[in-house]
Amino acid sequence: MDKKVVVTGCSGFIGFHLSNSLLEADIQVIGIDSLNSAYDVKLKQKRLEKLDKNNNFTFFNYNLSQEDSLNEIKKYDISTIYHMAARAGVRQSFLDPQSYIEDNTYATANVVNFCKEIEIPEIILASTSSIYGDSGENLMVEEKDEKIKPPSVYASTKLSGESLSKIILEDTNTNLIISRFFTVYGPYGRPDMSILRFIHWIINEEKVKVFGNGEQQRSFTYIKDVVDALRRMSGLENSHTFNVGSNITVSLNEVIKLIEEFTGKNANIENLERAYKDPDVVRPNLEKINEAIGWEPTTEIQEGIEKTVSWYKENEDYLKDLVYVNE
Repeated sequence: MDKKVVVTGCSGFIGFHLSNSLLEADIQVIGIDSLNSAYDVKLKQKRLEKLDKNNNFTFFNYNLSQEDSLNEIKKYDISTIYHMAARAGVRQSFLDPQSYIEDNTYATANVVNFCKEIEIPEIILASTSSIYGDSGENLMVEEKDEKIKPPSVYASTKLSGESLSKIILEDTNTNLIISRFFTVYGPYGRPDMSILRFIHWIINEEKVKVFGNGEQQRSFTYIKDVVDALRRMSGLENSHTFNVGSNITVSLNEVIKLIEEFTGKNANIENLERAYKDPDVVRPNLEKINEAIGWEPTTEIQEGIEKTVSWYKENEDYLKDLVYVNE
């Protein structure tokens, strides 16, 4: 029986692209997703439709926060679990903390317990740069976990997932690889994140809502680079925690100018009150991931935004009708 790779959150942004990459490499993928309404489910369904066209893809609609939700897949020979499923978004987490605790902390504990029970060789866990808060001029380093004070409910639930995973898998033969993502963007991106919202608003000549003066810096990381990092993480001999991002930061205002350039339209910017707990600068230290797996991002922001704008234009017939909520 061929070994299979499990991707939780396969209909999510990163999980979809990762699943697609694995399938293109002729790897059998078990995709798991609850198709929840954290953001417009129509986009999740579009992603799933694309994956379903591949014969090597098997889908299960599971809510991972429910205990024993993975029982049905115990019969498969699983080599790796990529746990990409999560409920993201800083602002929304203050409004609905229970959903974040269930989908990020409970679900992660259940997946990791499953790995321990049936002795999965490795689990690659999605985490977030949000746990670092505002880095200022300092690069964020993975080994300084004891100094982390997560600034939001979302960040706290993700850090709790990390901690539980380490404790549950201690003294087992399952390798735990934690990947802390920094502001991932690209085609099929989340409609509640800034870049896709800005593209949508500018192309459709709507007001571009910017919280604050737009000078806050982000480590925007193109999705293809993220998938490359995730693929390289498989097969490592030991457990690791990696930053996955760009150490070149770009302001929101610079992003808007690039979108104006590639759409040929001017942005009608509306500056609103700065978002609660919104950091100024978030930059990762990439020395560890570069040394361990030889990874660094290769897609410059200009190229990534141009490709994302082109994708939006090619799929505008359904993208223009999505609900673009605030991150």
